[in-house]
Order: sequence, then structure tokens, then C-alpha cells
Amino acid sequence: MRSLPDRSRLIAAGMCAVVLGLAVCAGPVLGLLEEDQTDQDILTIQTDLEGIDLASTRFLAERDGVEYFAATPVDGGSAKGTVCLLVEEGIGVGLECAPLERGRAGATIRDSRVTAALLPDDVDRNALADEGFDLLHPNLAVRPADAG
Repeated sequence: MRSLPDRSRLIAAGMCAVVLGLAVCAGPVLGLLEEDQTDQDILTIQTDLEGIDLASTRFLAERDGVEYFAATPVDGGSAKGTVCLLVEEGIGVGLECAPLERGRAGATIRDSRVTAALLPDDVDRNALADEGFDLLHPNLAVRPADAG
């Protein structure tokens, strides 16, 4: 039989483990949004983006003349945890916003050429590769539109 002090230490150690686990899990889902905006992060085209916090845009990648960005909606404009995927091509910007949760792809944009998905920092990238996605950035995966 354990004495009360041993049991108290065990309980305290368990509580510390829970607190530390929560501290690790409490970090941002998309750490890139916590970084300072650079010149590369600023969209060339800023029309028709009502509801997007233009100071939050962050460049993800470019492929075949298409640039991909992440951004957040303006305060109060959407549900908590919502992150937007922006696709800038030619003279237009495609936009999709959705909740971004740990371990799950978020906003997805499909067009005639590709499917692009915004990824949280902790998603299983191997599973995405198995589904035919290429990682253009740790937070962006794309695959041909006809692949799924």
C-alpha cells in the first residue's frame, strides 16, 4: 500500500503531464500565420477580398504561374479557427475559407486543373501522398483535378 505522500506525488506528476500536453497542443494550428508578413506575402491583386484580413496573408507556394496563400478572415467575420486558402492567378483570386483543425486538411479549392488543400502543421503528410497529393509547402498540398 502506498502512503499518502507517494499518491500525492503521483497525482501531481500526472497533472503536470496533462498541463504540459495541453501546452503543446495549444500552439497555433498554422504557425505560419504567427510570423511577420513579408513583401512576398502580400497579394498582387487585392480586389474582391472583402472579409479577408490583408495583413494576415502568407505566401505558401507557386506552381505554373499560380500563387497560393493562407490568410484569416477579418475579426468577427467568421467562426473561430477559420483559415482561408487564396489562389492568385492572372487577374483573379480564388478564395475558400473553412475551419482548420489539427490533423485534418482545411479549405480546399478545386478547379479544372488542380485540387489544392490547406494543411495544418500537424497533418499526416504520408496519407496525403498516398492520395496522390504533392506537397508544395508544409501547409499546402495539390493534385491534378482528375486524380480524385
